[in-house]
Amino acid sequence: MRHPISLAHLTVLDTTPPELVTVAAAAGFRTIGIRLTATPSVGVPPYDILRDGPVLRETLRRLADTGVTVLDTEFLRFEPEQPVGIPEGFLEVSARLGAKNVLVMSAEPDEARTIERFGELCDRAAQYGLNVGLEFAVYTGVRTLAHATSVLAKAKRSNASVLIDALHFSRSGGLPAHVKQVDPALFRYVQICDASPDMPGPTDSPALIREARTGRLLPGEGVLPLGELVAALPAGLPLAIEAPCRATADLPALERARRAYRALSALGGA
Repeated sequence: MRHPISLAHLTVLDTTPPELVTVAAAAGFRTIGIRLTATPSVGVPPYDILRDGPVLRETLRRLADTGVTVLDTEFLRFEPEQPVGIPEGFLEVSARLGAKNVLVMSAEPDEARTIERFGELCDRAAQYGLNVGLEFAVYTGVRTLAHATSVLAKAKRSNASVLIDALHFSRSGGLPAHVKQVDPALFRYVQICDASPDMPGPTDSPALIREARTGRLLPGEGVLPLGELVAALPAGLPLAIEAPCRATADLPALERARRAYRALSALGGA
């Protein structure tokens, strides 16, 4: 069984949500992930989608016109100095867009606090029929696949899942064999990209963050064992391509999306 494929917003983050829908459809994608929160740190201007305004209405119109659906919305982050981790309107708009999942990372240094906040998010998301994917990265409060599954076990929420990002998985020491050790029911989708052999040091958080935001590669362009990773996943699990790359950033968004579609299709997506 081949895997459904989705275009993650970070691959073409210079597009607004309505533009993302159009670009994805033109490139062949039937599913997308949308960033609902602005990311000034990577040079993306804010757009107003967390209310019933022009951006949201145009996004909904284009989804209806193209038949493209929303796999996930991004992204939430638990910060210790910000007790309110869910922007107003985030869950409501996610549900209006028809999203199946919302993504969260934690910067909380205290695991107990991460578990508490994650459980609260899951409870709120459940009211909108949303699943919550906990993404891990070596420079966050949840560093590895094993750590993420431990948090899920302690949170005990039926709409909780763990999100593997191929880059973060590799940089945290993850191997495809580790995926087989996890209950397949805990996976709802995965994020796919390739990476250079020039790996930043595990304690060099600034370099790891730069790589994640602008230094990824398309499948087949790097050294990650993506074929083995995909083979270890549950059959039919959606693959979302998240591959922003400095070297191709000046190409039109549609060309980047088409390249992403071809690369992910070659890996076993459909």
